[in-house]
Amino acid sequence: MSDHQFTPETYTGMPEGTAVSPPQLIKNARMLIVGYEADPDVLADALPPGLEPHPNTLVQLNTYQVPSAERTSLLEPYTLTYLTVEVADHDSRAISTGQGEMPVPGRFWVGYWTDSPQMRTFTREAGGIPSLAGSCEWEEADGQLVSTLSVDDEPVLEVEATVGDQQIDTLTGHLHYYAHRQFPDPAGARAQVSELLEFPIPFVSELYEAEVDRIDFEFPEESPFQRFAPLEPLSTPSVLHGTVTFTYPQGRRIRDYLAADS
Repeated sequence: MSDHQFTPETYTGMPEGTAVSPPQLIKNARMLIVGYEADPDVLADALPPGLEPHPNTLVQLNTYQVPSAERTSLLEPYTLTYLTVEVADHDSRAISTGQGEMPVPGRFWVGYWTDSPQMRTFTREAGGIPSLAGSCEWEEADGQLVSTLSVDDEPVLEVEATVGDQQIDTLTGHLHYYAHRQFPDPAGARAQVSELLEFPIPFVSELYEAEVDRIDFEFPEESPFQRFAPLEPLSTPSVLHGTVTFTYPQGRRIRDYLAADS
């Protein structure tokens, strides 16, 4: 575990948007989720106290689109790209039609970009998720899918995969996600809220064939996100492509950093 410190200065203020509350339901979002090997030192440094990187040294990159509000409970259409570090000793479980029951490591959010101000407000305020402005665009032709994340109209992350259109499996279960939720004291002396939240997310997914061809990180050199680029040569032990129905649940506090420091 690193000596990584969290301070009120990491909080940059809430974006404008219509506030909604958890839980929220999303139906049949089409996703491409890629687990790739990354620098273990970077992963350890990114985690808050109480979490350790999983021995597999995987980052999970999820890119997806929700094109209609009718696929949600109270959310507007949005696109989303996020990065999570897999963590040890916080497994959930999933059940595959083809492979049976399997453990799924917990995941800590380290990067999160959406083009919806409503989603940025919702995820940051309710969950402490590090949500920033960014747009995800998908291009698909002749079995090739390219997903591009753009920030300030500049492409910064691109994934290309060879995909099929036949369902190959059904995967159901729960996922454990984690975020460090923090808000500064108005007086500026210390954080007013600093807590580790766990989000148990139920899901049902229909899976389709996919093989990842490349992942390109092109963040500005000074960006903290460039360090999460995949190791070379690219290794992607897990790939999920399909439609996913899931919830954004109410987070539950598993650690209060302010109480621990008092």
